[in-house]
Amino acid sequence: MEVIERDSVVDELVDELVPAELDWERLVENYPLPALALAALGGFFLGRRHGREILAAVSTFAAAQVSANVHQILGRELG
Repeated sequence: MEVIERDSVVDELVDELVPAELDWERLVENYPLPALALAALGGFFLGRRHGREILAAVSTFAAAQVSANVHQILGRELG
């Protein structure tokens, strides 16, 4: 169920960034290697420009997830 929720968030994000008349899903299915290359290039430039902010956000998110999982595991063992 969690994977489905993540897919919908990604779809919504891409739909906001890409013009409505562009069927990006069909393009990715028909041209997977150029789509992958374009995504890698975009990620490279995004990382060069905002790498520290992205790393800080990912680190904060990961720490929060680990903390929540530890609390959940400890809560099960104590309860």
